[in-house]
Amino acid sequence: MVIQMFDAMSKPIHQMVHQQYLQDKDKLPADFEERTDKVIDDMVKNMPYDAMIQATIPVYQKHFTKADIDSLIAFYASPTGQKVLREMSGITAEAMQSMIPIMQKHMEAIRQRVQEQVADALRDSTKKTN
Repeated sequence: MVIQMFDAMSKPIHQMVHQQYLQDKDKLPADFEERTDKVIDDMVKNMPYDAMIQATIPVYQKHFTKADIDSLIAFYASPTGQKVLREMSGITAEAMQSMIPIMQKHMEAIRQRVQEQVADALRDSTKKTN
């Protein structure tokens, strides 16, 4: 499920790279999108999935009892649970795709605000040294 989730998340990232390429293609090399997509695919492929799963075990142990886990196993063994497993990566991909424009807009606002904060801090420090 973790692997499917990362695979699903890579699709909107590829779309974001494509949008960025279209926006700046006159400034970027012709093979930018292809090279960047390969880097993303390699990063997703080489994620330390086993280590990530091992790192989550204590978190599940903290939040779920053995009875809870047994119930989850029973759920995922059911037809509905199997459907959740089959559909979750697609749902995640679609959700990420719909959220990316919102996230990009918000991140741009954050970036601008940070730049303003830096400029203000530099101005203030310059005033104090004069």
